[in-house]
Amino acid sequence: MKTKRWLARFCCLLAVALMSSKLNFGQSEVQHGSFNLPVNKETVVRFFYLPANDYLHPALFFRVVGTNSSRLNTAPITNHGGRTPYISIEEMQALIKLLDSAGLSWRTGSAVEVPKAVDFKETTGQLEIKIFSSGGTALSLSDPKGICETLAPLDAAFKQPRALWEFQLFRVDYNCKVPGFNRNAFPEHDAGKR
Repeated sequence: MKTKRWLARFCCLLAVALMSSKLNFGQSEVQHGSFNLPVNKETVVRFFYLPANDYLHPALFFRVVGTNSSRLNTAPITNHGGRTPYISIEEMQALIKLLDSAGLSWRTGSAVEVPKAVDFKETTGQLEIKIFSSGGTALSLSDPKGICETLAPLDAAFKQPRALWEFQLFRVDYNCKVPGFNRNAFPEHDAGKR
């Protein structure tokens, strides 16, 4: 009799666990190509990669501001520990379009997340690209060996000189070759200012 009760409980627990995992999978799925997220003033794109046994590389958080904003074409270090280049909505739309067609694998979810500081204990050793949107999130984890080839085409999205420079510096810091890049173009970068 005890064996039958134990078996019944086990079967119930197994059924609940399987149903729960099916529900969670439906909310977050891996897909190639289009991730179909809305692009608006709330959209944020984060780039992050921390190689093992290397110095700390801050994440890049691209955020949208209006064309008359004093933050446009600036890139302060923000309270979440990353560098934040501010770009126009048109630049964000172009960036999302280029990411969407980059052939990356994306884990998508309908949960709306707020960008926060990267927890270095949870780093993956991969290039992480995360899109925060009012319609959900998308995360791509890529082999860092292809970081230069993956990121180079995204230059075309940026019209703001500071945003382009910060993005190119991000790549140069991982030993990517960026023709014509001038590390001294924005000396305030090293002072932690705009």
